[in-house]
Amino acid sequence: MKIEVQLFSILRELAPPDAKRGRATITLADGATVADLITHLGIDQKMGFAPDEITTKAGWQVMVCDKFEADMGRVLQPGDQVKILPPISGG
Repeated sequence: MKIEVQLFSILRELAPPDAKRGRATITLADGATVADLITHLGIDQKMGFAPDEITTKAGWQVMVCDKFEADMGRVLQPGDQVKILPPISGG
């Protein structure tokens, strides 16, 4: 299945070579989860966290179809749009 992904900040370097501004179409197996996408892109390796820790321990935000998603076991659907954003801070 194909999904759209957009990576921000330091994760942009993990986007496929044909990505434009961190945006790319990724092909995953049917039934793939958000965690599978994180592993496929190498985000877990880069960040040094297990896929299910990217949001809880590393503080990154994952959005699926413009809604924040905390469940890395969520099964993705063809055409889903996934954004992975750096931790949000303010002051």
